[in-house]
Amino acid sequence: MKIVVDQRKCQTVGICVQLCPEVFRFQEGSKKAVALENDIPLRYLDACIEAIEKCPSGAISLQE
Repeated sequence: MKIVVDQRKCQTVGICVQLCPEVFRFQEGSKKAVALENDIPLRYLDACIEAIEKCPSGAISLQE
């Protein structure tokens, strides 16, 4: 599975970075979140799903 952060929707809240820093980071300069890995390791899947559910702007999605 691939995780995608919609840069137009990201409001730099950082919940995803707090919940799963192994997958999400802030972009340098803009402070918007990005996914570090396209394919999510299974051990981080639950944390990524929680980040998707808690993202206030709905900027994160999973794609197969």
